[in-house]
Amino acid sequence: MKFSSNASIIHVSANTNPTLSIQAIITISNKHDFSINKYHPNASTPTQTYSESSQTSIHQQTQLLLSMDSILVSNINLNRHHLGDNFYERIQQRHQSFVVTADNRYIISTGYWDKSFRVQNTDIAKITQVLYGHFDIVTCVCRSEVTIAGNCFLATGSRDCTVCIWIWNGTKGAIVDREYPNQEINPSPAAILTGHDREITCLWISAELGIVLSGSEQSLVLQHTLNGDILRSFENPSKISTPRLLSPSNDGDIIVCYDRSKLCLYTLNGKLMRQAIFEDETIQCMVLNADSQYTVIGGDRGFVQIIRTHDLQPVYAYPQCDASIRSLAITHDQKYIMAGLSTGCLIVFNVNFNVLNQPRRDSETPTANV
Repeated sequence: MKFSSNASIIHVSANTNPTLSIQAIITISNKHDFSINKYHPNASTPTQTYSESSQTSIHQQTQLLLSMDSILVSNINLNRHHLGDNFYERIQQRHQSFVVTADNRYIISTGYWDKSFRVQNTDIAKITQVLYGHFDIVTCVCRSEVTIAGNCFLATGSRDCTVCIWIWNGTKGAIVDREYPNQEINPSPAAILTGHDREITCLWISAELGIVLSGSEQSLVLQHTLNGDILRSFENPSKISTPRLLSPSNDGDIIVCYDRSKLCLYTLNGKLMRQAIFEDETIQCMVLNADSQYTVIGGDRGFVQIIRTHDLQPVYAYPQCDASIRSLAITHDQKYIMAGLSTGCLIVFNVNFNVLNQPRRDSETPTANV
């Protein structure tokens, strides 16, 4: 799928749970345009129609997996899918600059010059909340698992070296105050996490485990409780490298990407178990599959690779794309990988994680040095 703006797709969100009224792939570009592309999970199953004549004919009507956003197709009212122009231009925005709620109804965005982060609906991009909790530019945001009611925790990181925890109410479609749940105007953070001395570069939060992981520039990954108590720091293998990406597994193991291409596997207690370096690659995005056995990575060379989580070894690489991979997402049914490219393309890769038991690499594929 090619978007006419040609802007880099820096965020892809695949909220395709069958219980949703609208299953969609939401993309956000570095020009702050977003698109809601409907997902058709049964597209791979062609429908058959039979003529009533004596000779039966079968016509296979193939439905596309994704339907491009109707507003982009009509090229009318494009401002309805634009997040605005108040972003701080010196911040390089990336996947963790945005979060899409699990129901595809709201986008939470960071990087504004006034040190706020904002909630906007995906219908007409109306700003529903402007929130302040930091003393410098907000650099990243993430959300926890979602309850049946759609509630979750949000975490925001900033240049002020702090992490704020917020409470999202799915019924209200808003961030609310912990002490005053009915208060949607100027809610306070549920907790403020300290301990970093540089700007926050990556985040992860889990309501089930009750912990928050955060990394800062040229520094450590810290682990806090949701109440703000610091538990431990993770060993930085080269002392001055910057943790850029975090991807914890269901088992509690955590993959951290430092600098350009160094992956480190930690236990939940912060013990370094394994390292791998992907030569000549700059990893831009990383996502784990549902059972956390495999991790999908993408980088500047245009490769989408699948690696085993427990030993960080590549097991499969897709054909090289003609541009950098800027964002990744896996659909709920674990059948497709969505990759956003720097050229404004959204590429769909078919995947079957159940058969990835034999290493398979092309000669041009980046390999890991363990």
